[in-house]
Amino acid sequence: MGFKYRDWVSKPFLTSLFLGIGGFLYGYDSGIITPSLALSSFLTYFGRPDPALRGSIVSMYQAGAWLGSASVGITSDRLGRRKAIAFGCIWGVLGGALMAGAAHVAMLIVGRLLVGYAVGTITGVAPVFGAEIAKTNERAKINAVNQMMVAWGFFIALWTGVGESRWKNPNQWRLGFAIQSFPAIVLGLGVLFIGESPRWFLLKGRHEEAKKAFDNYHFDGSNREWCDSEFNTIQVNIEEEMRAQHSLSWGDLLRTPPFRKRLFVGSFVWAGAMLSGISFVQYYQTAIYATLQFDEDRQLLVSGLYGSVAPVACFLSLFFVDRIGRKTILVTSSSLLSICYTIITIIAAVFPARPGFPTNEAAQRGLIACIFAVSANYSALLGPMTWIIPPEVFTTELRAKANAVVQVIHYSVSLVITQCSPIALAAVGWKYYILFILTNALCAIVFALFYPETRGKSLEQIDEIFGDVKFHSASSQEKDGVRTVHVSDTKADV
Repeated sequence: MGFKYRDWVSKPFLTSLFLGIGGFLYGYDSGIITPSLALSSFLTYFGRPDPALRGSIVSMYQAGAWLGSASVGITSDRLGRRKAIAFGCIWGVLGGALMAGAAHVAMLIVGRLLVGYAVGTITGVAPVFGAEIAKTNERAKINAVNQMMVAWGFFIALWTGVGESRWKNPNQWRLGFAIQSFPAIVLGLGVLFIGESPRWFLLKGRHEEAKKAFDNYHFDGSNREWCDSEFNTIQVNIEEEMRAQHSLSWGDLLRTPPFRKRLFVGSFVWAGAMLSGISFVQYYQTAIYATLQFDEDRQLLVSGLYGSVAPVACFLSLFFVDRIGRKTILVTSSSLLSICYTIITIIAAVFPARPGFPTNEAAQRGLIACIFAVSANYSALLGPMTWIIPPEVFTTELRAKANAVVQVIHYSVSLVITQCSPIALAAVGWKYYILFILTNALCAIVFALFYPETRGKSLEQIDEIFGDVKFHSASSQEKDGVRTVHVSDTKADV
């Protein structure tokens, strides 16, 4: 299982890199508000908003993403994966323009809402698209690309903030907001020129187009037998799913134990990611640095250095996410995050930085190192799993609807945390960190006790894990890390 050059230049992987612009947009749009909240020009222009209003400015992005996620199950199934992404990008362009030209706080908030709607739509579709075009042995890597691109988006956003602070202009904060529109334009136009998901074509009964799309992604001139066999397996399974499940509605997600288990597994990984405290650290790290008595320039510089950690960690994850069990990664990450927050809480409690009193520089460095460790841990371990697990645990017919529900839960939890965090931080200070010690410990327990292992399984084989499809007569073979399954009879136990 060494390094294979062809896996890194395969068409599905290169397509996933392009789709990762959606992840970049997510990271950039999330990150650009962080340095903005530290810029005096921004705070002065909007009347130095209190903690509750700052929370609203930040969390309106999550509210928009919630709306985008709620609608994506319909748009993705009806329009197709590509057009649904293009539709979301339209709102990203409009939202970025509104924020850049904001004349008052209401205009800024509406812009955040539209940008959030775009990101909710795109992140609801792109992982589904990636999972549906990937081979089994590269599926984790392909969807982990989204987390890497999120990290790069956040990195660019934070260093844009550093650049803004050096530009002595009262409108310096508008530059970062204006940049938001460009990734949306590139993705929205470019996605229309890539191939549609073959599984979506099969759902629509367009078999010839599905075969052509499948070959477009996988045929390399010498693997005709594998392509025909793999496509036939996918076609048989989707036909069996649709025959057994008929036309599934939203309510069907909760009607049977296998579907409920799928929904829990897909949803809780995102809920756990938000309960890890990563969004709190990302959005309000400058406020944490302010409690250490850092001035504006130093806050922005440290936040820029923080943003440099995640891209490296995400890149490294691409080399092991397909080799280590999903469950092992989840339990390890949440456990280590709980330990990091324990250290952060102890340092903040024992060595507080108070105006007019000497500060313990070693303690400051230790606290910042732990915050950086949170980023590295999340970016290399838990973060990639949020993009990998939800799309792979749902059946083809359910995948778009279920992933929409997953993203709604994701942004709902994030909305609560981003709205409440500045208020809680102002009210109780370091005691707020205790929440994340407990939530990460709880997540580690849930992952250990209730999560199945899906590494190395094809999307069709994962059905067996959840007990809703049993393969009575199947043969399989593996060559070059790719498993081919020949199904002669299937039975649905839904």
